[in-house]
Amino acid sequence: MAINTIFKTVNTDYERMLDGKQIVTQCNFDTQSRGGVSKLCALTGDVQIIKAQTLSKQIKISGRLALKLVYLDGEKQLKNFDYISDFAEDINDNCVVADMPCIVKADIVDIQSGVSGNEIKVQTVIELTPQVVEVSTSEIIADVENALTLKEEHSYQKYLGTVDEDVQLCEEYACGVKVDDVLLYDAKAIVLSTDNSDGKLEVSGQVEVSLVYCAEGIVATKNMTIPFVHETLVKGDNLSSCITAKVKESKLVIEGDENDNVLKAYVTVSLCGFVMQSECEDTVVDLYSPTNILDIGYGKLNFVCQTGAKKYEERISGSVSVEDGESIENIVSVIVTQNTLTSLVAMDGELLAEGVANTSVIYKNDNGENKCIQVELPYSLQFPAEGMRTDDKLCGSAIATDCTYKKKRDKEVEITLAILVSVCARRSVEECVVTSVEEGEEFEHNDSAVSIYLPDKGESIWQVAKTLGMSIETIKAQNPDLGNEMQGEERIVIYREIG
Repeated sequence: MAINTIFKTVNTDYERMLDGKQIVTQCNFDTQSRGGVSKLCALTGDVQIIKAQTLSKQIKISGRLALKLVYLDGEKQLKNFDYISDFAEDINDNCVVADMPCIVKADIVDIQSGVSGNEIKVQTVIELTPQVVEVSTSEIIADVENALTLKEEHSYQKYLGTVDEDVQLCEEYACGVKVDDVLLYDAKAIVLSTDNSDGKLEVSGQVEVSLVYCAEGIVATKNMTIPFVHETLVKGDNLSSCITAKVKESKLVIEGDENDNVLKAYVTVSLCGFVMQSECEDTVVDLYSPTNILDIGYGKLNFVCQTGAKKYEERISGSVSVEDGESIENIVSVIVTQNTLTSLVAMDGELLAEGVANTSVIYKNDNGENKCIQVELPYSLQFPAEGMRTDDKLCGSAIATDCTYKKKRDKEVEITLAILVSVCARRSVEECVVTSVEEGEEFEHNDSAVSIYLPDKGESIWQVAKTLGMSIETIKAQNPDLGNEMQGEERIVIYREIG
């Protein structure tokens, strides 16, 4: 009886990270009209992608760099400067096709600054990393009639859509005084987790707002945490996505009575990420015919699946001392200027996160002069990570939160802060399947009434059945004590019907 092969089309879409590039921007700030500059105290930066368009073999990118500076003028008074610069860049790659789904991640990996006369010079290194979705389908054998088949449930995935949505947030702080000047207003966002319950895809995260302001001749610092939960427009079960968060826009509004101001932080967070949907299918991975020789073709389907974001948190601390011959009268402010995640390493059941948190300490010395000093806090944090494997490819982001400080012995400042890390893992999947079957000659008829087979240890019941050319049900019916895996001590007896 001829065999009949039944095929089915499955999706094997996957997210692919392309080779990126670094770009360098140079910004010069002339402070002569504002009293000059004696020292740069704090410099924070952020970069966002405005648009990423895929053409044939090319990605066209437009983005925006935002810098915020706090410095001492010629009279040692605190001043500030905000700067925004747009940029355009192209990335060429032969695998890019027009209109394919694309996301470009942008990170500041280095900032160098210096003072020359009345000019502040800032050089920023921005790393652009594009990610695209390869949409592909494969033909698999779902069933074979008139043959005995071994099937396994395999998981495939298809691209469902791209999350590109904004979240509007607001938080207020009643400072109880009249605010004379805002020296620094900065906001960073991070995704902490994703949830796919009840056919919804929810994203949870938080925004950290840093605020330094002057009121009645006193400089004050306020840090605010704004949590958020957002239900995306993408619906479905078995969804996975590595969604990232960036502050798209932020503004500070001062309200309230003249001598009792309320500071309102308005933040727009941009959420971005590809969404994949897993599909489980019963797939033929092996087969045989009890009557005919079969020429079987085997193949492998390869793609990459991803996990949602997972949160890891740990506190770090460090100290810095002022120059010899000087002492600290009081600490004006400690600002986290940049937190750079330099390395993520996957281990079996563990995660290693390494980076550097840059802070700036602004203080008054014993002569009442404003002074500042920069502090680097390198960290190497190891976390338990259930399910993590050494071969996982990781991507993630980190922000610093909950910064506290105290003065020690009038010459030293101890800084403590929390490092919040969000990590997604990408894992290569290889599914072995039967790709083709051709029916050959008939087996020679076995005239023996009884066959005895001695299996090797570790041999599966499927392998026994394939060797004997019989169904598993028939073999187990005549040998009821057989398990699914042979111990190497079995004696399998088969009684055949002789016509």
